[in-house]
Amino acid sequence: MKKIVIIINIIILISVCININNSKAANKEIDYTETLETFNNPERGFYTPVYIKYNETNNKLISESDAKKNLIHLRLDIGAFSKAVNGKNDIELTQNMLESFEQTLKLIKSNGGTAIIRFAYTFEGEKNKEPSMEMLLTHIRQLCPIITRNQEVISYIELGFFGPWGEMHSSDVCTQENVKKALDTMLENTPKNIKIGVRQPQYYAYWAGIERSKINENITTPEMTSYRIGLYNDGYLGSESDLGTFKNREVEIQWLEKQALHTLYGGEVVANYAQGTPLNTVKYMSEEAFRTHTSYLNGIYNDKVIDSWKSEKYDGTDELYKGQTGYTYIANHLGYRFVLRKSSISETIKQNEKLSIELNIENVGFGNLVNNKIATLILSKDDKIYEIKTNLDATKLNSKEITKIKFDIELPDGIETGNWNVYLRISQYGNIKNDNNYLCIRFANNGDIWNKTLGANYIGKINIQEKENIANNETESDGNNNLNNDILNEVTNNINDNTQNKVDNTISKNSYPKTGKNSILMTGIGLILIIISWMILYKKK
Repeated sequence: MKKIVIIINIIILISVCININNSKAANKEIDYTETLETFNNPERGFYTPVYIKYNETNNKLISESDAKKNLIHLRLDIGAFSKAVNGKNDIELTQNMLESFEQTLKLIKSNGGTAIIRFAYTFEGEKNKEPSMEMLLTHIRQLCPIITRNQEVISYIELGFFGPWGEMHSSDVCTQENVKKALDTMLENTPKNIKIGVRQPQYYAYWAGIERSKINENITTPEMTSYRIGLYNDGYLGSESDLGTFKNREVEIQWLEKQALHTLYGGEVVANYAQGTPLNTVKYMSEEAFRTHTSYLNGIYNDKVIDSWKSEKYDGTDELYKGQTGYTYIANHLGYRFVLRKSSISETIKQNEKLSIELNIENVGFGNLVNNKIATLILSKDDKIYEIKTNLDATKLNSKEITKIKFDIELPDGIETGNWNVYLRISQYGNIKNDNNYLCIRFANNGDIWNKTLGANYIGKINIQEKENIANNETESDGNNNLNNDILNEVTNNINDNTQNKVDNTISKNSYPKTGKNSILMTGIGLILIIISWMILYKKK
């Protein structure tokens, strides 16, 4: 009898171990709650305005201190090339000016940032300082090759060129037809991924050949040129019309609800000129900004309004931010803000098996990621790193939605056995060996999931065991594992098979996942059965 009980116990323990090995960990040690911390992410947030005045020669670059900012609004004055400013002739942009502009973009990139760019012929408020339309279009054509060569540094182009401050008003040359010509020239001579904003919806409606009163019915798709055109607003929340930006606010915001999902929208908040209830408050913005998908604002102007946000307490529907300043709420919600809400990952697999990962990611920000990045999975162990490309399109992680993502990953050939940390990395180039972590996106979770050295977010760990002899042990087909998720990702390429980069794993031990709930349950049942069997044996004795 004793031998029988021992055999039964051994069988139970083996069953429990098998269950543990085959389980998918729920990663309970990862904190799935949103942090209140304010931090930088690419192409979103409060920007730093930088003014540069260009001349024919001896042009200067952006300062080293300004070049280190995360998001820079370049206000580029080319009035020296207009007869209305220089008093002589309309002239083409000089090589010195063009080189200075390009070097400024390169300096911003080398410091890890991006820029919103706007050209104008005056930033002093004077009217009619533009050159002839022929020369204005020539200037655009001269600038476009530089924009194309440095496109990854440019978050957005605010068309500008017309009117004081490039705000596209108050100048005789600023007609809808002339703006259409300038916009067409910019669109035709820049890559399709670059988005371009105009100052008022009327310019878009005229360009698209639609009635402004029906602009909310206009829907664009990625293959259309109109998909690239957005809006910038330097009268943000200043009045019922945003100081003349909108003609019918509700109709034109309905258009922005769709169009600003894939174009940046933002500008400058201004003082209150509303006839009724002020719009430039935390309360109003915390509601409408989710509709307009506001991604960026001037971090300096209007200073009085911004100061009022810093003293005002948030009292909206988001319980997490109750009692925080309105400024914190706005700063954290400009653009996209990704929070990992769930991570389930295979705990133990063999070298010839697929790594299965399921993620839930919520975008709690006002807007979307507009300019696409490359999403990769990082497998890290000691001084070894593998980077595996996926086809995850992070621009589809929509504001106010939780997106379910599934990865079924073929492990790299020759990967060694042992425990590997797994990260999700969203970056500009998807090449951890050489890209200097340019434009990596950090998730807004509490805890230690962000690894600054890798520029990636920790999602779990995996124990890789030596593969079985396939001739004797056929692996089970996974043909039925195609789940109906919002995004299904397959491995498209393996790169950096065994880089020699030495990394500093900043994930604390407390953040590592343990076994999943099913494994814990089976372990408990197994222990109970063992105890009962020994009690039966003891009673018989």
